[in-house]
Amino acid sequence: MNISKKELNAGIVLASLLFLMAVNSTWYFLTQLKVSVLEWSIFNACAPSSFAYSLCFLMFLIRKKEVFLPVAVVPLFFFGTCGLFVFPWDGMNLFAQASHIVMTLNVIWVIYVTLKKARYKSLAIGLLLSILLFIPYISYNQHYCRTHAEDLERILQIE
Repeated sequence: MNISKKELNAGIVLASLLFLMAVNSTWYFLTQLKVSVLEWSIFNACAPSSFAYSLCFLMFLIRKKEVFLPVAVVPLFFFGTCGLFVFPWDGMNLFAQASHIVMTLNVIWVIYVTLKKARYKSLAIGLLLSILLFIPYISYNQHYCRTHAEDLERILQIE
């Protein structure tokens, strides 16, 4: 895909920022909150989603195939964009909201670049792969959160 240097640089900056935020939140959950890896992957679902996107973005840069870009869009949208409306906008949640904003900006960048370059087939295949790969994770995540609501409220400090 031939995208302009400006568009590519914007994508690299957004993906890098998202990766750094995911590393930061992973460190916080595992070292400060001292949760298990399972609890981290469920209660901080933004981080695994962000790592998945980072991997897909890296594959796009290496292989030069735009089909990799939208593969992690579904979890980024679900946990990032939807998270903007679920989490409170105060205290420590402002860090989560900043991450949600960056996740949303990455989704917008992917959609913008693929539609601008008329890569409809790549977008469709990538989104289909995203659905197939991540809907089971999202479903499990939601079930686990419902059945462990007390842990969710305690760890995320929400009411």
